[in-house]
Amino acid sequence: MLGTPNLNPNRFLATALALLALLALLAGAAFAQGTEAAQAPAVDAGARADAAVEAWLAQEPLAFDQLATLDAEQLCREIPALLTNAAPPPGTQVRLDDRLEQPSDDPELRVFTYAAVRPGDQLDVVEVRLRERGADADVDPWTVEYVGFRSTLELSGVRAWLQTPVAAWTFVAFTLLVVMQLATRASTLRRWLAAGRATIREHRRLVIVTLALLYGVFALGAYFGSTLPDTCEQAIVDLVTSAVTTVGATEAYGSGNVARAAVTTFYQNYVVVTVSVTFALAALLGVPAYLFAALSFFTQAVPFGLLGGSGPLELVIVLVLLVLELTAYFLVVAGGGMLLATLFGRGENRFYRAYRKLLLMLPIAGLLLLVAAWYEAAVLVLLG
Repeated sequence: MLGTPNLNPNRFLATALALLALLALLAGAAFAQGTEAAQAPAVDAGARADAAVEAWLAQEPLAFDQLATLDAEQLCREIPALLTNAAPPPGTQVRLDDRLEQPSDDPELRVFTYAAVRPGDQLDVVEVRLRERGADADVDPWTVEYVGFRSTLELSGVRAWLQTPVAAWTFVAFTLLVVMQLATRASTLRRWLAAGRATIREHRRLVIVTLALLYGVFALGAYFGSTLPDTCEQAIVDLVTSAVTTVGATEAYGSGNVARAAVTTFYQNYVVVTVSVTFALAALLGVPAYLFAALSFFTQAVPFGLLGGSGPLELVIVLVLLVLELTAYFLVVAGGGMLLATLFGRGENRFYRAYRKLLLMLPIAGLLLLVAAWYEAAVLVLLG
């Protein structure tokens, strides 16, 4: 594409695949964590960490109108700082006298934590990560990598459970159950899939228009990304890395366990993006799902215009995953269109038939995303 930087194919593949697993997801906090204490250099890193916290507390959040005045290149320069050192909520208090150094397995990384109180008397912990620049640094030998709330970096609830062996084996069993259902005639899953295909045939024009429209929006977003300056590359990588880390994908894929990576991906793609967001919006008479999907997929296609330089094999791998995941999402959006068309159509039991058609898109989307989750996990873990 025009203006696309020539990146390393392996990094492009890994970044693109990770991004696809997180479509329709807004970026969260930045990443990094450690495990064993590093030996302190001669310069007082603790005082530098204190200063970083004070500077962080003095920041003011950038308002939307301020961001809107920046051109693309300026905005891309601001994004990494907004991710790693986003301004705290007004009223945040940090106890600088309660500084503790945490373990780090990187000899050049120092990690400090502080007791903090968010607005509303909510207790939290602020974490500071400093990286040593080396002997060549004349004045300040430390680079501040991160200042922010530790709670934004920690997995909890279901996402934490997904990192366990129990979750991985449960997902393997679930996959085998799906395969058995597909292999059994007149099984419940096969009946659902058959009914879903019949519904798609009944509304084939609406489905074709929906898929063409949303794939077009995605392509437009990728083209828009190709027109952005090369300086936006790092900002996009930071956004993707941040989002991947927030949902636990960094830990899952870094573990080398295909099942663990697959269950994390499937949960994000199906439970969060498809059911909790897209289906819920489609159930509101369909229109909100179309609006959200158009905005979301345009925005998240932008990185594909920036990240290029892949070979034919990498391109085919990404395209296969694109078709699997995007088609699953778009069919649920189309289900919202079917719902609306049926409600305002003719015949009896329109309410029941309308929502039944929408519900029938979920098994089809689930099957596509199940295949995509195992495919993506296998590619990144085994071939990455």
